[in-house]
Amino acid sequence: AARMAPAGDEPPLWEVIGGADRGGIIVRLGQELASQQAAARLSTGALVREVELVGERLHFQLVSGTGPDTGWVSVRLKDKELLVP
Repeated sequence: AARMAPAGDEPPLWEVIGGADRGGIIVRLGQELASQQAAARLSTGALVREVELVGERLHFQLVSGTGPDTGWVSVRLKDKELLVP
């Protein structure tokens, strides 16, 4: 029988706090900063589920808010946080 994973095993959720002045933060299709940019930005205030975190690059799945269903974002830009867990 399938067993529900305990809540502690759930991948963390992140909230987008950056990009308020630009209509959201830039999403890329790949992990590399040089990879293609997604057509839409991830909206400020959106909630995303962590798929993978590589350094400061977050592979996400959209939970609420507007933006691409999945993609890669930077969790910080220079000294400014863009997403917080």
